[in-house]
Amino acid sequence: MITFDNLNENQRRAVGWDQGPLLVLAGPGSGKTGVLTLRVARLLEENESASVLALTFTNKAATEMRERVHDLLEERADRAQLCTFHSFATDVLAQHGSHLGIRSDFRHLVRDEDRMAILEDVIDGLDEDLPADRKGLLHVIDRLFSESYAGEGESSSLAATPAWLPTLYRRYCDALIDANRLDFGSLLCFAGRLLREKPAVARVVRLGWTHVCVDEFQDTNRAQYELLRLIAPTRSHSLFVVADDDQIIYQWNGASPERLLDLRRDYDLRTIQLPESYRCPPAIVALANRLIGHNTRRIAEKSILAVHDPQQAYAGEVRYDVFPSPRKEAEFVGRNIRERGLPSSDCVVLGRTTRLVRNAADGLLSAGYDAYVPVRKSEFDSPAANVLVEALRSANSPHDRVVLRRLCLAWEGLTGVVVDPQSVEAAAALFGGNFLRAWVQSAEAVAGGWERALQRIRTDLVDALRFPAVVDWFLEGGWESWDRDDREESTSEEIATWKGLHGEIVAEYGDGVTLNSYLQQLDLASKTPPPAPDALRCMTVHQAKGLEFKHVYLIGMAQEVFPSIYALRKGADSRQVEEERRSCFVAVTRTRDTLTLTRSRSYYGYPKDPSQFPAEMGVASRS
Repeated sequence: MITFDNLNENQRRAVGWDQGPLLVLAGPGSGKTGVLTLRVARLLEENESASVLALTFTNKAATEMRERVHDLLEERADRAQLCTFHSFATDVLAQHGSHLGIRSDFRHLVRDEDRMAILEDVIDGLDEDLPADRKGLLHVIDRLFSESYAGEGESSSLAATPAWLPTLYRRYCDALIDANRLDFGSLLCFAGRLLREKPAVARVVRLGWTHVCVDEFQDTNRAQYELLRLIAPTRSHSLFVVADDDQIIYQWNGASPERLLDLRRDYDLRTIQLPESYRCPPAIVALANRLIGHNTRRIAEKSILAVHDPQQAYAGEVRYDVFPSPRKEAEFVGRNIRERGLPSSDCVVLGRTTRLVRNAADGLLSAGYDAYVPVRKSEFDSPAANVLVEALRSANSPHDRVVLRRLCLAWEGLTGVVVDPQSVEAAAALFGGNFLRAWVQSAEAVAGGWERALQRIRTDLVDALRFPAVVDWFLEGGWESWDRDDREESTSEEIATWKGLHGEIVAEYGDGVTLNSYLQQLDLASKTPPPAPDALRCMTVHQAKGLEFKHVYLIGMAQEVFPSIYALRKGADSRQVEEERRSCFVAVTRTRDTLTLTRSRSYYGYPKDPSQFPAEMGVASRS
């Protein structure tokens, strides 16, 4: 039996809400994830015919919600799908994408070079004189995907739409479908297009969910919002949305304060506020309120952030220090952590940009700290893991030439043995066109001591499809027989990462997950290894969103750094400066115990004035 004993009054109202669409305005540290999770569990417990779709933005958040619901119900929640927008779009397209010409075994394009190859093929067929910056063109296409651009007329997210752009965009979309490969942006766009153009499919999808929930709604771009509207089209739909307009920090990815206005226009919404922070001590709440109060584009009736326990002890006052150089700034952070006797794992170093954070991490590494900078990885680096992943892909798509070439490259990286993909293609004619069977035979002819690895692939992926068995064997120690001693440490880190992802996919899809679904979900997940237990995490403010730390060091508090020079050029009252201020609000409210602000008098060879944000918070520097 689920109990609400630990909830405050507004949290209890939100969990028990049953009167149509609801907007929960939830400040940082207000327990919003717990509220959303309790609501999902309550709906499933009280009504055997209820089914819940809960959408969020990160695999970490989706996994956390699944685990909480499982713990509350003491069983696997088969009537709930708790996943990211991209994961949901992948499932919809895998089931119904044939209506757009997308086969169910489509692959995700996770490498920029693969996207670039498709773009180059598209450009070769155009007579237009296009910009030479191909990466820039991919960025423009991503912007069009985020706004759910239809391929005609002016783009709403670009200052100007070149005459050649609609044609390029349409051809790129067609090329993705023809290749049966979708990149991340196209997933949302094509899923929305499918439900919009095929009403019968949309009705089938809607029938699967009696309730829809969205976490971190403020982060949605236009494509995600339109997909949500297609899933929950009526003004009275059972829609439960959690958001905070003070934490909109992804405008570069299409998020906008206007989205909450759209939500209120399109649904007959009621609102419940969760202003109390269970995370931040009183001093942090006070300065965060002073900071965000300088933004004028906020929901008018929103309550200010409040302290759950006004008597909560604070481990130290907010500190703000100034240094002559970024190197001295980084040295201070390391020295201060050591002098205070703080465990590195309790601390985080936050900065506005990746460059700033990396420079600080280099300084901390020189000081003897295990400075960890998370970098999103779309693929595994270790040759052993790459071979098995590509073999799985080949088993799933046995006639795919691109996968075959990847498998040959992975095998050469692992063994040093060259297997020619063209020879494999020719040999495959003897095996009904099955590239994987032909590849195993070709590799066995020049095995060079790798016969056991090839035998495993033949037994579990060619002669029979036992992909769960081979993956389990590999992750539980089989990889060691495929690895070389000089790579064992880095490979073991990736194996640990894969184990975690494997568990998350099985938890969501069950032990009977198909190979196709498994690979699609694996492609969507970042392969970034977790930090070591005693690592000092260094990350951008955007990467820290949704996290919390006992001790926060916010570096780079200089004008033209934070806020950025780009935002300041738009004007002191611009939307860009307001977003920078929201980013600072997010950084400050990651704090559970202490906050230390720092700045250098110069960055990248240029003198910099103090950031306006500490002054807006009412924090003065020590020098």
